[in-house]
Amino acid sequence: MTQAVKVDVLIDLDRHNAVGGHVNSWLQFARVAMGLPSGQLSLTLHFLGEGVREEHPGPNVRYVYHPPRFSTRRLPFLRDVPSDTDLAPHNPRLLPYFEATDILHVTHPLFTFGATAQRYCRRSRKPLVCSLHTDAPLYAQLYLEEKIQRSLGGGWLSSLCLHTLKLPDRYRSRLDHQQQRYWQGCQHVWVGQPAEMDLLGQLLPPQQVSYLRRGLDAEIFHPHWADRSFLAHHYQLPQDCFWVLFVGRLDACKQVMTFAQAVKILQDQGVPIHGIAVGKGSAQAEIEALLGPGISCLGTLPQEKLNTIYASCDLFVFPSETEIMGNVVIEARASGLPVLISDQGGSQQHLQASEKLDQVIAGQDPRDWASRIQHLYENPLKRQQMGQLALEYIQRTWPTWETVFREDLLPVWQAIALPPSSPL
Repeated sequence: MTQAVKVDVLIDLDRHNAVGGHVNSWLQFARVAMGLPSGQLSLTLHFLGEGVREEHPGPNVRYVYHPPRFSTRRLPFLRDVPSDTDLAPHNPRLLPYFEATDILHVTHPLFTFGATAQRYCRRSRKPLVCSLHTDAPLYAQLYLEEKIQRSLGGGWLSSLCLHTLKLPDRYRSRLDHQQQRYWQGCQHVWVGQPAEMDLLGQLLPPQQVSYLRRGLDAEIFHPHWADRSFLAHHYQLPQDCFWVLFVGRLDACKQVMTFAQAVKILQDQGVPIHGIAVGKGSAQAEIEALLGPGISCLGTLPQEKLNTIYASCDLFVFPSETEIMGNVVIEARASGLPVLISDQGGSQQHLQASEKLDQVIAGQDPRDWASRIQHLYENPLKRQQMGQLALEYIQRTWPTWETVFREDLLPVWQAIALPPSSPL
């Protein structure tokens, strides 16, 4: 009998505090893995946590938590980063787990878990694979730009750093090169969008690069969960307003202020619009100060509550340019909600070509976003058509998490751990 393939997935985030698409994707894959036949796969997900401990949600799945060696929380100027992570160059506590596995799967090459895995695999020649979930170099650039602007204001020193020395751009370029060198040492890399496939095609043989799609639970995200009256009562929302929704971290890396400023423009023009933001982040206080009672910040919510919000709102607005896939865009469209998204990043690949003219916006000028929002506010029939087309497209084409796991991940792991000469 063939022994189960052992795969350790390294996620440099706190499972409980980081509720974004990256962590959620792997929790979904873990649930699918629990349903596999006995002896096929042993899956371990490694997260950051307060202390070393393990959870065993299934007979072949475990979650292992590791305290960071040098947390971003220890640096005052990084305390407002989107998600706390570990900056240490090495974590020896991971090595016993590495010794016992067949494949190390990295989800973020630039932090401690990824650096430790790379060093170990170079020495042991154990397979190292990587999947792309976030455009970390772009995140870093946007974060550094915001820190410089907030710290130095709009004076000459800020202009020197941003425009003359181009410090954020140079930092992003350095991280891009660092990531590319990392990928070249991997036995396989999964990407999320065509631009990444083109780039990786220049670094690795074609058989070592493939897509990792994002799945969907179509029962959780569906228009039948709409309940506007309940939400209006539960969250004290103005029921007679046009509800515009943002879901994600409330920070510069998600361009959430473009959303907030667009809402402000329309409110100042007398449009009965109300902003709803699901998520937390460093920009929340600024958003609330800008919009006052015109915004409801609901914090982070589980999918079982988020689905009602998607299905009950009038429009989903998501200016983020850093998405690899954009799970929230998929969820919104599956809920029958029309969306407005950026022309940068991976979110736009969820749209059919015929939809992009109406739903994709170039740049981050809040006036452009406000104009498009107002157009849809004034055209309810157009919104209805957009939402129906989105729902039909998702229902017709979008895979479940189980399909993605069985088609995109598991066969690659098995091929690497069990080469052709080995019995399957």
